[in-house]
Amino acid sequence: MALFNRTLDVVAALLFAAALLLVNLQIVCRFVLSVSVPWTEEVSRLVFIWLAFLGASIGVREGSLIVIDTLPEIVGPSWNKVMGPVIRVISLAIILFLFAASIPLVRSVWPTTLATVDWISNGWAYLAFTASFALMAFYSIAPLVTDARRLFGKAR
Repeated sequence: MALFNRTLDVVAALLFAAALLLVNLQIVCRFVLSVSVPWTEEVSRLVFIWLAFLGASIGVREGSLIVIDTLPEIVGPSWNKVMGPVIRVISLAIILFLFAASIPLVRSVWPTTLATVDWISNGWAYLAFTASFALMAFYSIAPLVTDARRLFGKAR
């Protein structure tokens, strides 16, 4: 699992480096060399989409996504014992729904290509959703296993 997590982190870092390189290339070409390189904008957008959605799945793994925690703060630690598992199950159900819904979307746009790079499918942008939701589901299962062990461990 640690190797998988490190690999995902390295992929995210490489995507960030690629986005940085592409944007800087576009800036240098456009403003210094007065040459337009139109493909850099579309490819950097594609890289950014992948970076954002992989980052969201890393956020699920780290438990660092934005949440509204006003009610849990008011109620206290007892809230997490009772409502935490319920919220995690609902979150997993939504993630699985979005994963399933993203598959037809990827299939529908796969035959189309980027305007400036006609050998890259538009489906790659939408595949970022599918991959991200799959990773989010994967990372959402571990806390549920912990909840189940806690619940059924005490029942014995």
